Amino acid sequence: MTIEDPVEYDIEGINQMQVNVAADLTFAKGLRSIVRQDPDIILVGEIRDEETAGIAINSAMTGHLVLSTMHTIDTATAIPRFYNMKVEPFLIGSTVNVIIAQRLIRTICGKCRVSYELSIEKLANQVPHKLLYNQFGDRKQVRLYHGKGCAVCHNTGYSGRLGIFEVMTLNDEIRNLIILKKNAQEIKKASINNGMITMLQDGLEKVNRGITTVDEVLRVIKE
Repeated sequence: MTIEDPVEYDIEGINQMQVNVAADLTFAKGLRSIVRQDPDIILVGEIRDEETAGIAINSAMTGHLVLSTMHTIDTATAIPRFYNMKVEPFLIGSTVNVIIAQRLIRTICGKCRVSYELSIEKLANQVPHKLLYNQFGDRKQVRLYHGKGCAVCHNTGYSGRLGIFEVMTLNDEIRNLIILKKNAQEIKKASINNGMITMLQDGLEKVNRGITTVDEVLRVIKE
C-alpha cells in the first residue's frame, strides 16, 4: 500500500493512494487509514510534518516495514529533522534501521569522452586531501576524463545520469548518539568511522572510473 503525491507510476498488485488536500486526504490521514488495515509494508511518499512522522514511527514500532522519503542534505541530517518534528530520540533510535541519501549526477558522454592528466596538488584545491589519498593513493598525477562536446550530447559533454549514494546503517553506537540528541556532525563522524562511504567518496570513485567529472560531483554535492 502506498500514499503518494502524486502517484507517478502505476504498479500492478499495489494499492496506491493519491494525496488530495482539497478533499482533506493528507499523508497523515491516509497513513492512519492504512494502518487500520494491518499491512505488512507501508510506503509513505514523504514525511513532511509532525503528524505523519509520529504515525510512521508508531507504525514501525508495531512491526510494520515503513519506507519513506525526507528532504535533507545527507543521511545524518535526517535525524535532526525527526527532532524538529518532535519525535522523541529514543523512538528514532528504536525504529529507524537505515537511512540512504542520494543525488543524481550527469555521466560523461561516451561519444566524445577524452582523458587528461591532472596533478593531485591542483585537485586538492577542490577536494580534501585525505579523500584524494583514499581514492588515488600517493600518486602525484591522476588520469581523469571529460566530454569535449558533440552533437550527441548537444555540446554539453554529458549524456545520461547516475546516482551517487550514502548509506547509514544504525548500530548501537549511532543509536546511543541519537538518544543523547547529538547533532548531525557527530552522528555522521561516527558513521564514517564505522565504514560509511559518503556521497562525495562515492562520487570520487565514479570520477576515478571515468564515469563523471569532479566538477559535476562537487556541483551536485553542494546543491
